[in-house]
Amino acid sequence: FKFIIPYTAAATTTGSRWGVTASSGLATNLSMISEYSLTTTTTTRNANVQAFDSPAGCNATSASTLNNVCIMEGYFKPTANCTLTARFASEVSGSAITAKAGAIVYYQKTN
Repeated sequence: FKFIIPYTAAATTTGSRWGVTASSGLATNLSMISEYSLTTTTTTRNANVQAFDSPAGCNATSASTLNNVCIMEGYFKPTANCTLTARFASEVSGSAITAKAGAIVYYQKTN
């Protein structure tokens, strides 16, 4: 799977975290990378993420208020039929991170 998600931040001092979850069952062999805006020239990169709703912590900033992007890609083997969903959270309570229209997901079902 691969998610490409544009997003906005209420302020550049508002960070975020990005992960995935599934509607039912467990993921075996989940391994993914998430990468998202930190500053105008750097990103936060979480490699070898192996659990739903991870990472647990947010980064501290966003590159801009209007032009941020998150990319998450990896693979997993579900234990039951499920819907894989991208999830995110704001670092600051009451300061929004908003996923925008135009997000895209690619996936390939394998045996």
